Amino acid sequence: MPLTYIPPQIVNGQPLVQLDRDEVEKEIEKWKCALIVYIIGEMPGYNAMKRYIALNWANTAEPKLLLHDEGYYVIKFQTLGDKNEIFYVGPYIINNKPIILKPWTADFDFSVEFPTEILLWVKFPKLPMSCWGEVSLSRIASALGKPVFADECTTKRSRISYAGMLIKVNATKALPTKIAGMDPSGKVFQQSITYDWKPKFCDTSHSWA
Repeated sequence: MPLTYIPPQIVNGQPLVQLDRDEVEKEIEKWKCALIVYIIGEMPGYNAMKRYIALNWANTAEPKLLLHDEGYYVIKFQTLGDKNEIFYVGPYIINNKPIILKPWTADFDFSVEFPTEILLWVKFPKLPMSCWGEVSLSRIASALGKPVFADECTTKRSRISYAGMLIKVNATKALPTKIAGMDPSGKVFQQSITYDWKPKFCDTSHSWA
């Protein structure tokens, strides 16, 4: 594209570039269908990630895959519906490691977003069906971190052996293997917790009871 010389403002003797709001918002709009993709540990190569998308996300129109040299991918989907379908279904695993997805934002900063706080898929086996309400699931997930959403099978009650939730946790702290809950009658119960994957620097022996 051809470029044009546009002189900057001079403030206190230094150049200051004033961006145009409409032009910036136009560029942001182009990325509203994008997801940030991060895999803790060794990042899969471009071709491996491309194959994974083709095999596992075949129900969406082929997205554009971009590798950032800070250590993450940006996947730009063709429609907002495709982006949301991938983001909200999950979980996704590649090479036995979870794929962490985050909607692209204009102010995304990899050094701030990762890796101390990460998104983990957490299972709560044999969770009583009386605890599957939205508020109850939120309370239970909040014992580990910041709940994001329940998986599709939990939401639809199409799988009742465990509740699965995506939770943002502090990866530098120990992750419990069980938590204590109390029902409305005052009865205390122990709820076990399992993880599809844990960062290797988490203490796997810790539990809260």
